[in-house]
Amino acid sequence: MESSIERISAVECRVKVEIPWAEVSGRLDAKMRDLRKRARLPGFRPGKVPPQVLERMFGKGIRAELAQDLVNETFQTAVTSHETTPLTQPVVEEHQLNKGEAFVYQARFEVPPTVEPKDYKGVPVRRRPSKADPAKVDAEIERMREELSELRPLPEGETREHTKALDVWTVDVEGTIGNQRVASKDVQVEIGSTKNEPVPGLAAALFDTRLDQVGSIRELRFTPPAERVPANLRGQEAVLRVGLRELKVRVPPELDDEFARDTGEAESMQELRDKIVERFRSEDADQAEREARRRLVETLLERNEFEPAPSMIAREVAAQVEQTKRQLANQGLRLSAIGTTEGQLAQRFRPQAAFNVKAFLLLDAIGKAEGIEVTDEDFEKELEQLAEERGQSLARMRPNMEKSGELILLQAQMREERILDFLMGEAEVTEAEDPVEDHDHDHDHDHDHDHDHDHDHDHEVVQAAGEGEAAAEGEAGAGAESADSAEQTKPEG
Repeated sequence: MESSIERISAVECRVKVEIPWAEVSGRLDAKMRDLRKRARLPGFRPGKVPPQVLERMFGKGIRAELAQDLVNETFQTAVTSHETTPLTQPVVEEHQLNKGEAFVYQARFEVPPTVEPKDYKGVPVRRRPSKADPAKVDAEIERMREELSELRPLPEGETREHTKALDVWTVDVEGTIGNQRVASKDVQVEIGSTKNEPVPGLAAALFDTRLDQVGSIRELRFTPPAERVPANLRGQEAVLRVGLRELKVRVPPELDDEFARDTGEAESMQELRDKIVERFRSEDADQAEREARRRLVETLLERNEFEPAPSMIAREVAAQVEQTKRQLANQGLRLSAIGTTEGQLAQRFRPQAAFNVKAFLLLDAIGKAEGIEVTDEDFEKELEQLAEERGQSLARMRPNMEKSGELILLQAQMREERILDFLMGEAEVTEAEDPVEDHDHDHDHDHDHDHDHDHDHDHEVVQAAGEGEAAAEGEAGAGAESADSAEQTKPEG
């Protein structure tokens, strides 16, 4: 077999393959003999149809079938021999299979672009100072306070008539939202909170309940908040029978040193607040570093313009759509529940997918130029740490990660982290606050893209490694941006 390859564009090649007749003739004869055994034609006994009749009736189809077989069998070998990585199946442009002649075919296919990185050292990068938002600190203290609060019976001699915030009703609920049935038993609903509601908006609907209604059933009709129900239930009225079984009062602890000690984290309120501030500042520093690295990659892509193969972006888009569908399925939801379709979701993910693939290709090229790799020793240490974090044995975790493709993804992420470490070390980093956004000329550079790997390597830019690598290998990437399903609720209790 002889072959040659020509590059017809930045992301497409054409291969020409020639197979000698001596290698083809035996295959063609075998197909014709097999056809003769199987052929059933009027006027001829089984297996006795003359060859010239078979040739006239089926020869063209048999040769076309053999031609496709030969393309399938030789394409990969031909392109590999020229150190070319095909991203797509071959599109045969022309082929000739004539008796007594060599079989010749030409086929085009997509390939990754050749990226020769430039101007990647000394890149100016802004990194904002880390901070701890006082409002978030207060919210965290309030969350801890809520965790340590107690549910107590209504105090004797309570003179108020109606329920109020921090009252917790134990209820049974049954009814409908539109035409969908709702049923939940023994649920605790806190007045003034949206947590644990079997139907969104129920706590607010119970706000005018009288204390003397304990043990009775209330008939409620209200429209749940549109942003907290699936799209098909928005605007639908909830008609419920609510059994008011029991009423208790949530009593939060005082914010004093005793509360701080009860958290197990500090001996005084000041120490507790200081620890929370430091934790939030550290988390924000990590976020600020991720944002700076993302800006660095954006600058590098502006300095190194190229286009990836369309199939790479298509596979990344498909991976993100599938990831979103899996996340929704885990909540018992479908795409229709968030008011979208696969096509709309794919269109939404396309810019992010293009960025992920281009980031991978460019950073991979820089890594090759600088000889940046992950050693086996470092990779084993990382796996051991991950196994410890997950509470699993490494011997059990490794096969599962290998089967799911997570092993390759983790190694790619580690390598890209090292590449980004190198680039940040070479960059001209300045510490400066984020500029005030001009909303009239807002431009979205938010390339955050979460992966659920339960691991500290899930940085927005770094994640392009696994996704881009999967696209480059012709496999679906593992990442996807979460759907806009904040607090989407499945009404079935």
